[in-house]
Amino acid sequence: MRHLKEVRVLQPTNPNGFQLTVAGFYVGRVLAAVQRSGSVTALSGKSDGDDPIVIHAVTSGSLTFEGAREQHTVQPGQLIVRNSGKPWNLASGVRTSSHVLTIPRSLIKPTSSADPLRRARIAEAKSPEVKLLFSYLNMLRTADVLDSPAASDLAERAFLSLLSGIIEDKNAPVRVDPDEVVLTARAVIEENLENEDLTPTLVANKLGISVRTLHRLFSASDCSVMSLIRQLRMERARIDLLSSDSTNGVSNAAAKWHFSDASHFIRNFKQTYGLTPRSYVQENQNTGE
Repeated sequence: MRHLKEVRVLQPTNPNGFQLTVAGFYVGRVLAAVQRSGSVTALSGKSDGDDPIVIHAVTSGSLTFEGAREQHTVQPGQLIVRNSGKPWNLASGVRTSSHVLTIPRSLIKPTSSADPLRRARIAEAKSPEVKLLFSYLNMLRTADVLDSPAASDLAERAFLSLLSGIIEDKNAPVRVDPDEVVLTARAVIEENLENEDLTPTLVANKLGISVRTLHRLFSASDCSVMSLIRQLRMERARIDLLSSDSTNGVSNAAAKWHFSDASHFIRNFKQTYGLTPRSYVQENQNTGE
């Protein structure tokens, strides 16, 4: 929040006084945080060329931004993308909550000669590109892959690719990397593997894109959406079998991971791992695999 200055707390409505909480994590050099506060005003922008691009996605309350030639009030369900290097007067309403993304200006590389952030941009949280961006961030919030420098760098590049769909001109075609959509879709699938209703439609809805678009983007990968679901369920079943002491392990795994019956599960397991489930467990039970 180094781009803020002259912060002034307004008359508190909370009997315990003014409250401010900020919690977040880094995606490479990008800071993703959730901010909750009471009424406050502030100035933003130093125009020194080093201020970040900031996104505020409001979930409750309101945020008002007033610049030299523009003014925006962001309501719940909306977000604003702005260049914090410009002078801004900021004001938050009572009990305002928002997701705040802070992106170093040097990471934003316009795809055209025109500056896409010459003016602040307002977007709806329900738009496909915004839903896809925040689905990706929600996946990263609970993942431990960011502990790896290489994975953190990859996550940052994926985030910036998704961000381009928001900051670029609405009339320009949105360029989304299929690999990044597949990565986000995989996270959605892994979170819902035990859901009997897991289908491409469910995945597409959670990503905020059409089923047709999901299938089209997956066509650039090695497998279809349903093939990936089956592969991941089979892998979870394999892990369960190796850790199960029950004589009904095969039947339980087939039911838990939504294979039609034990016979169907055994055929698929042998096709995947080269052995029947029972033989596989016997061969690996002492290897710790």
